[in-house]
Amino acid sequence: MLEIRFHGRGGQGAVTSAELLAQAAILEGKQARAFPSFGPERRGAPVTAYCRISDRPLRLRTVISEPDIVLVLDPSLFDAVDVTAGLKDNGILVINTKNDPKHFAVRGVKQVATVDATHIAMEVLKRPITNTVLLGALIRVCAIVDMDSIVAATADRFKQKIAASNIEALHKAYAETLIFQEEPRVASYIDETAAEKAPAEKSQNAAAVKGAPSAATYRWHELEPGCVIADPGNAVTYHTGDWRTFFPQLYKERCIKCGLCWIFCPDMAYNKSPEGFYLVALDYCKGCGICARECPTGAISMVEEKEPIL
Repeated sequence: MLEIRFHGRGGQGAVTSAELLAQAAILEGKQARAFPSFGPERRGAPVTAYCRISDRPLRLRTVISEPDIVLVLDPSLFDAVDVTAGLKDNGILVINTKNDPKHFAVRGVKQVATVDATHIAMEVLKRPITNTVLLGALIRVCAIVDMDSIVAATADRFKQKIAASNIEALHKAYAETLIFQEEPRVASYIDETAAEKAPAEKSQNAAAVKGAPSAATYRWHELEPGCVIADPGNAVTYHTGDWRTFFPQLYKERCIKCGLCWIFCPDMAYNKSPEGFYLVALDYCKGCGICARECPTGAISMVEEKEPIL
């Protein structure tokens, strides 16, 4: 059995990527399951998706804590999530990054594939959606499924024009992927190593909660009141600036200090400076681009975010 974990942000297509890979495996006669894990967060929040592929019937329905392969759709996630947590010693890390794959070997990962998926997505799809692009890189480093199967799954999932663009991005990523491998892989991933852990985990979870009181145990006046803001004003502690792909660049010579950027910013990330300019707090800017679209003088331009040095 092969277990793959996808790390992305809301709106980047991590869930779709896992589903496309599972569908491609099914087209080849394999058993596959894909499912997501995310909370109620908005676009840009970290999202995890999972995919299992096997030649035998799949019974596991749990999250993947020890993946064979990890795909990272957004390099900024390295600062927000431990994306390599549980990655097997012989595992593969596939990253959307401009950096050379050797750069990530210092993290103890022995097999790394990198591709500038954001650049390819912007060039081909005209949007920073990197899901199908990363699948091209995945197939290049580990032939889980044939390219023809991924192409067929993509063509079945999207409308003709969108499918054609995604298929072009797949092939482009396959050609441009860089691979670093410290030592050769010695085992096949799709084999008989599946450990059916679900029954054991279920019994452990049941034992953990046995005897715990339920809400039905209490009367209404004994329950804690709901809808209480325990720590008002704590939003400033949650930095969301690493969600963005583009950031707003202000050209002061064009600015008329009208404040429309401040009015329209959905995250209230703009603050007025002593000089009267409205400056964005990048720790909270998600790069939605509304300020640039509403600016009447074109004083704000959305500039591609530079990848941090990891």
